[in-house]
Amino acid sequence: MSSLKKISLKDIAEAAGVSTALVSFVLNGKRKEYRVGEETAQRILKIANDMNYQPNLAAKSLRSGKTKTIGLVVSDISNPFFSQLARVLEDEAAKRNYTVLFGSSDENKDKMNSLVGNLINKGVDGLIIVPCEGSERIIASLVYDNVPIVLFDRYFSDINVSYVALNNFNASYVLTKHLLEVGYNAPCMVAYDVDLIHMKERVRGYKKAMGDVGKKNLINVVFLKQNAPRKSADRLLPKMVDGGVDAFLFATNMISLACLYTIKDMGEGIVGKIGLAGFDGNPAFDFFSVPISYIRQPIDVLAQKALEILIDSMTNGNTVQSVLAEGELVEMIS
Repeated sequence: MSSLKKISLKDIAEAAGVSTALVSFVLNGKRKEYRVGEETAQRILKIANDMNYQPNLAAKSLRSGKTKTIGLVVSDISNPFFSQLARVLEDEAAKRNYTVLFGSSDENKDKMNSLVGNLINKGVDGLIIVPCEGSERIIASLVYDNVPIVLFDRYFSDINVSYVALNNFNASYVLTKHLLEVGYNAPCMVAYDVDLIHMKERVRGYKKAMGDVGKKNLINVVFLKQNAPRKSADRLLPKMVDGGVDAFLFATNMISLACLYTIKDMGEGIVGKIGLAGFDGNPAFDFFSVPISYIRQPIDVLAQKALEILIDSMTNGNTVQSVLAEGELVEMIS
């Protein structure tokens, strides 16, 4: 179990400088009935949101309800990987007579917290969540309340919760070795500057592969700003090429798309010499002049397994299960 503390009404009351009863009135929608001032009510609501408070009452309602609905919270529905997840999960759930309610956190923990609360209030029987950076307390709160939950794609190692994800270390290791084996000498990893396990594992796999072939001195990792990847890429990638980098390994599909624009702007003289590899294919790759090898994630298997674990949890209790699936290297030859 995580060491993260469960937020209580008392914690909120102490932070707001009011009584626990007053906090209860506001959070249960009875502020007008008990004539709680608007300013005080808004302060309590803000503090509750900032502390990622999740009410036990809603969690109990979720556990006892049998609405045959499942909540799915992804980090970015515009990402082809997550839109595909939503489609597969919806189809698989329908086979089991479940309906899926969707939400996208846009990599924002406050929005994620709000979405989770809304889904619980709608009576979903369980949740599949792609957690965003900084959402540990939200997840820990759900686990504390015995909410049926499965994390997808990412997880928190210090929280005892079920998860389904790619074996990111192995995938990145294989992809890096591929670039080296086809003749590139100094590949550079391009990742996001986020504190999330999948990103850390992909960077770790890259570094291990480089070290295993005696290229520790050629390890280069570029971190892009998640909210402005193209701007970061424009600033950093040309410097890497000038410094001797001859290939790029993109840590996500969306990073690939941002960086391809930057690389294209470098000119055909550079584009033709740079090796490229990433995670997940994209139709846009077909229009780029250089072949892009990638790791194909078994999205159907991952989605089905997440659903199986969640339904088992909803039916038989919160038995924790963890699954790491292997990816497949798709080699693109020029």
